[in-house]
Amino acid sequence: MRLTIRDGLATLLVAAAAAVYIPWVTGAAMAGSPVRAMAAVVFALGFAACVTDQKQMALVYRATREGPRAPSAYAMLAPGVGALALMSGAIALVTGSATMLATRAASIAALWVIATARHTLASGNRRPSRRPVKTASAHR
Repeated sequence: MRLTIRDGLATLLVAAAAAVYIPWVTGAAMAGSPVRAMAAVVFALGFAACVTDQKQMALVYRATREGPRAPSAYAMLAPGVGALALMSGAIALVTGSATMLATRAASIAALWVIATARHTLASGNRRPSRRPVKTASAHR
């Protein structure tokens, strides 16, 4: 796989989440904003970054029978980090927990790193199709 425009869009969305969260958590900007408001912004940006390439996610997790299978480590790690991101984001929204918001922000960043690394590393590992090649003699 190679990096696509969708990877770029996900990068922009994760960068936007970081650009909002980091100044808030350090007190450099928006210091008066409540945790729940920041959690809503980070949650929305992270969710948008996650769904930028639903088609690729369907291929990776074999929702369709097409395309290459993801490595087992990736297929186990990414959903675990994704579940952590979802749960910590929901808890941050409901309780206003700054710790859960930090966990949400870190897990979004981790998911972005994992997915981008997989896309980058997989770009040189094209496997030939397992389908038999039809020859001219097969059509006679």
